[in-house]
Amino acid sequence: MEPKLPDDGQAQKLQLTKSPSAHERATLSWPWGLVAIGVMALAWVGIYLLWNGFTFLFNW
Repeated sequence: MEPKLPDDGQAQKLQLTKSPSAHERATLSWPWGLVAIGVMALAWVGIYLLWNGFTFLFNW
């Protein structure tokens, strides 16, 4: 048993011009690829500093 809809049998109109989240987007979009590369570079620097700290402590 299917519920009857008010527009049963009629074709639905689709908006193809805009995406649903177009009004939620910021006017200035961030370069997320560069942000990700920067985060990975900071992670590598942190790992490098931790590694050097451990090797200094255990080789002293």
